[in-house]
Amino acid sequence: MTDSVEIGRPFRYALSFSHPVSEDVLFPDSTAFAPFLIRDKTFLPTRSTAEISTDSAVYTLVSFETQPQSTLRVPLYIVGTVDCTTVFSTTDTVFFRSRLQTARPDTLRLRASTQLMPLRQELNYPVLVAVLGSIALILAVLYALFGRVIDRQFMLFQLRQRHLSFLREYNRIVRTLNPETASEGAYGAVVRWKAYLEQLEQQPFSTMTTPELVERITTRPVALPDIREGAVEEALRTADRMMYGGAYTDQSNEAMRLLRTVAVALYTQRRVLTAQTNVAQTGPSTPETV
Repeated sequence: MTDSVEIGRPFRYALSFSHPVSEDVLFPDSTAFAPFLIRDKTFLPTRSTAEISTDSAVYTLVSFETQPQSTLRVPLYIVGTVDCTTVFSTTDTVFFRSRLQTARPDTLRLRASTQLMPLRQELNYPVLVAVLGSIALILAVLYALFGRVIDRQFMLFQLRQRHLSFLREYNRIVRTLNPETASEGAYGAVVRWKAYLEQLEQQPFSTMTTPELVERITTRPVALPDIREGAVEEALRTADRMMYGGAYTDQSNEAMRLLRTVAVALYTQRRVLTAQTNVAQTGPSTPETV
């Protein structure tokens, strides 16, 4: 990899990893290279000796950031029997060259001008302060009277917007699932699903293994409606087979739909809990529609 590139001009980044022959390794996808964008990637044949294999890939990257330098450190995943172990590449620093020409200081000249410019009428600061003070006072009174209601509605609005954003992204990924895209598509969907649950429940779902996820979801104080016993574990196992083995079956799409159902059920419970918590603090008010 070159250490000096131009903004908007593609450059190559080579990544190699040596590991025992018995291990399988997953190279990073496009989400791991921010702020760089991937234009192309080429995977080279694996080189193996008696005990060590070396996998290599060449990524063509491009960046439109304007910072003088950026760092690049990407994850690789060693596939285990239950979950993946993440290792990171060494940190590389990329310096950006600018092709903009700067004027030399001794070529700049100030042009004299004797044209008189009309002056604007001065602002009446006392009146401005009085108006702003009145507005601030009115807002303070309104917030004192309706602040908790406003906070509750804002929290519910944020919950809904995040939920709709998750559904749009998750459905887009699941719609593209097929035997050719099973591994990459399932990985992207599960990562997005875990990240959403982590944000919703404030628990480290992204770092949990499949058994830990199943236990955390199925042992909740409030059971998830319309989800039979064992269905969550089956869906996660099916997703694991797609991610790590590319195994696409008739049950694959059904498994991804069930994970979406879990997310919707957890969102509904969180929304009801948020509304009830704020109602308990403020007393009776207009019922909240979930």
